[in-house]
Amino acid sequence: MGALLMTSAGKTKTTQVDLAASNWPHRLAVALLCSTLLLICVGGLVTTQGAGMAFKDWPTSDGSNMFLYPWFQAANDKFVEHGHRLFGTLVGMLAIALCLSLWLKENRRWLVWMGVLTLVLVIVQGIVGGMRVLGNDVQLAKIHACIAPLCFSLVVAIAVCTSRWWREAKTVSCRRSGRLKRLAVVTATLAYLQLVLGAQLRHVAPQANGDLFRIALVFHLVIAGILFFNIVFLFLLAIKNLRGEKVLVRPTQFLLGLVVLQLLLGMGTWVLKYSWPAGLFPQSRLVAGWTNTAGGIAESLVITAHVAIGSLILGVAVMAGLRFFHGARNVSSPEAKSYPLMGVTT
Repeated sequence: MGALLMTSAGKTKTTQVDLAASNWPHRLAVALLCSTLLLICVGGLVTTQGAGMAFKDWPTSDGSNMFLYPWFQAANDKFVEHGHRLFGTLVGMLAIALCLSLWLKENRRWLVWMGVLTLVLVIVQGIVGGMRVLGNDVQLAKIHACIAPLCFSLVVAIAVCTSRWWREAKTVSCRRSGRLKRLAVVTATLAYLQLVLGAQLRHVAPQANGDLFRIALVFHLVIAGILFFNIVFLFLLAIKNLRGEKVLVRPTQFLLGLVVLQLLLGMGTWVLKYSWPAGLFPQSRLVAGWTNTAGGIAESLVITAHVAIGSLILGVAVMAGLRFFHGARNVSSPEAKSYPLMGVTT
């Protein structure tokens, strides 16, 4: 199928473009996006179930080749951890495929290097995960938990930038586009900071003291409140200034629903993990124990969902910001004047 391109003389010419092949970077980015989110879910389940050290070796599993290990015959903790390793392998393979497809099919060099950076982060994440097992190091577990959402947000960015909408998007005028862009950046930053603080709370070292835990918890709660109101403001601002622009507004609607769900999951996580809050005092269950212990099905599902939704909030915030930067322009600037009746923008 040919693609029509305008020449400088106003004529058209047809270039033979393999549209199916050109769509492969986006398809692979979406596949990597879905598999990365699933990997984050499985990783959260590993921590909730206390299965991070089910195997003492890496990259082998109890001395067996990873792909030959009898996964379905494994005990519960080893089943979860080995599944995490297999999902990580799948993500690595998809990251390699995405990087190659961008290198071969993509003309935007900055996007090609984003693919390279994604692959580097996936490799680093795998190495950090292996070192965490070999050294039984909680600090490496925290770092491992912080790299995962970075990988996820980068894959979201690649998926957005390789999408059909990105190639065909028409810039719309918006009086508050600058504020929308800044709020989206702040939202993504706060969402990532929340994930970092959450990782510290989930991977609590046995020698930690109650004061440090309470300080991290207070920051986690304060930032959660700021993030909530920031998303509400972003949603209202988008609804008011981008009326009718569903592609630009929809991510903010999704964000609002996700942050409400996240607050409910956060409260559920607290109740299931530490019982009903009786205050941050030494006699409460809050400081009774410091290691993540395996719980029931409800605890596993709620806490894992809390981790996954946090990553989704970060990813959707990145999507919203990219769409604002690419699809909205400040109406106050001279170059942003549009004449929709003429079908052109000057």
